[in-house]
Amino acid sequence: MPKTRGDVQRFFDRLLERRFSEAERLLEAIRGKRLGGEEFKAGYLKALEGMLLSSRSGDERDFLNRASFTPQDLRRYGRELRRMLKKGVKPPFDQGFLSAWMDFISHRLGSQGSSKR
Repeated sequence: MPKTRGDVQRFFDRLLERRFSEAERLLEAIRGKRLGGEEFKAGYLKALEGMLLSSRSGDERDFLNRASFTPQDLRRYGRELRRMLKKGVKPPFDQGFLSAWMDFISHRLGSQGSSKR
């Protein structure tokens, strides 16, 4: 999984840098990796695909394009995602989907120490 994690982190970096072709290539590489069970993986990949499409479109109605990404807001989003995961039993697809967003939020928090994205 370490190589998969690195690919996911590079995907997030390319997404934030708006280097969409490279992000798409990384997404294809991630599709071929193990990410837990098939349903979890399907949810995780669906979230990554949505992030790429949303970012690429620039549509101001999409969360990714309108949300505030200050450290305080990122921590709030992370708490809300964790709360959603803990609230009741979630199917593996939903767990994967929410986990991808939690990974993205964590990545944003970690990257803000070294740059102002």
